[in-house]
Amino acid sequence: MDTAQRLRLYYEACIPMGLLVLGMFHYGLPPFDDATLTLVPGLLMCMIIMYYLYDRLSCENDDSHVLPDTQTSMYRRRADPGRMWSGVLVPLVLFALNIGNSSDEKHNMGLGACGAWVLSVAMAWTFTVRTSALSSGCSWALGGAGILALTLAGPWEHGNVGVHVCLVAAAASAQHMGTQFLVRKLPRSFTLGEAAAIAQGTSLAVLDLAARLFTRKGLVDPQHMCVLVLEAAGVGTALIVCVLYMVAPRHSRGVCVADTVWMCVAAGAGAGVTTSIIAFVSGTNPVRWIVLAVLGSQTGRMVLIYWLMLMLCATAIYAWCAQTSTGPSSPSKLVLHIKRKSYHILAVLLFAPAFIATPLVLHIGFTLALCVFVCAESVRVLCLNGWGGQMTRFMRRFTDARDVGLVVTAHFYLLIGCAVPVWLDNTRGCVEAALAGVLALGVADTCASLVGLRFGSIKWPATVKTVEGTCAFIVSLVVAVECVRWAKGLGYEITPGYGVMGSLVVCVAMGVLEALTDQNDNLVIPLTMYAAVKMLIHSDAISWISVVVVAAMLVMPLVPHSILIQLRTQ
Repeated sequence: MDTAQRLRLYYEACIPMGLLVLGMFHYGLPPFDDATLTLVPGLLMCMIIMYYLYDRLSCENDDSHVLPDTQTSMYRRRADPGRMWSGVLVPLVLFALNIGNSSDEKHNMGLGACGAWVLSVAMAWTFTVRTSALSSGCSWALGGAGILALTLAGPWEHGNVGVHVCLVAAAASAQHMGTQFLVRKLPRSFTLGEAAAIAQGTSLAVLDLAARLFTRKGLVDPQHMCVLVLEAAGVGTALIVCVLYMVAPRHSRGVCVADTVWMCVAAGAGAGVTTSIIAFVSGTNPVRWIVLAVLGSQTGRMVLIYWLMLMLCATAIYAWCAQTSTGPSSPSKLVLHIKRKSYHILAVLLFAPAFIATPLVLHIGFTLALCVFVCAESVRVLCLNGWGGQMTRFMRRFTDARDVGLVVTAHFYLLIGCAVPVWLDNTRGCVEAALAGVLALGVADTCASLVGLRFGSIKWPATVKTVEGTCAFIVSLVVAVECVRWAKGLGYEITPGYGVMGSLVVCVAMGVLEALTDQNDNLVIPLTMYAAVKMLIHSDAISWISVVVVAAMLVMPLVPHSILIQLRTQ
């Protein structure tokens, strides 16, 4: 690994880790009113940060650290594994989620924001020691010590020590098994960091749903009901995928009618499980609640009509483009980028007005869209009913070098990047944070890609991204954020204190991260921007202590590489 590549990886790591350091210095540790409860998670997080910074500076080849029982050929090609993101991304987002939480929100239902933060640190710690260069015995010992420490010092309200040990160990084990499943069963579709982050988020959602089933406090407010719908729908979708996977071999014998029947059976079973879980936990009729939430107001009905008209227009345009672009020659790189980024523009038109009008409907719509995407991709991969080939040919018109694996992930990451900030912050009044994905991907990333491809000439070291594209990203994101702040005139109260300094810092940091990262920017940019907006929502968060710490991180590459290699070998 040459010096330019090593510095690129290091400064990529500095952005999310610098945000975590800044947040811990300025806000303390969750829960912020009694930080002594989670001193251990904070210390473990600091050790993870220092380890990855040191590893990025001294490691000759990041490919040497992969998940046990896997090979580098199982990860996405032409990208570094991104192991740093496996230990930072989810804890960073959950730390930001705790900012602004009132006392009654911390343990209201399920795991609570603070409990989820502690479990994310547990998963990050065990995964870091598991994928490090340590021996197997040492990594197991450090992982077990971290689980025990988090059990004794975590912010748990109910249960005994045994229950807490099982909870933390289950989180760590689920994340490890989920990452292995994604890497081994869906080869070349993910980097290690992407797979680990998805496995962490999925594991937390499953454990949160289990906690809701155990406590069964009933319906509290629409926000918690939306989270319950999302988690229950995830379980129903997983059941659908399992049934489709079991009947997939039938297609090889030409039983297409049976495939259709089994697809209907799977859909019915998934819907039944979803509604049963929601009804059991909330004590309400889920179908009636969803219908009233979406159609019970004139605003919801207008949003549905707007979505329908927009999708009809978009479908007609895409069909016309498909007919006019048929031919033996493959599209140029610029045409391919325009096709791909048109979906980003469509996302802005779909999601931004809907959030301004009714966040609740958008939250439910994101949940339904994710379930449909997962089921459709399962049908495509399993080639059920002869649809797999047609869907693959359609999808390949919009894919690039990152979508060479078994699963096409571009549309999933676009949806997740736009949806997760809305799912986390749909009713808390921070419009800039909730629309972080829509603004970063729909506006800034589109401008950066088109400007960089058309006018870019100065490339960043060790990357194909251009300085012109990064400047376009930053300028367009600043303009988009300021336009969103005008939503105050539409009835939203923009959080006070979020000044020009905080906006500029967020936009510049996201622009640099987009230029440096090898991970899928549809995933890491929106989630990092969500955390950055939440942490820098008050300009005084940029304190002199945090500035000194971040400056020290930036100066670290000046240490001679030979010294770091010597320290590593001792």
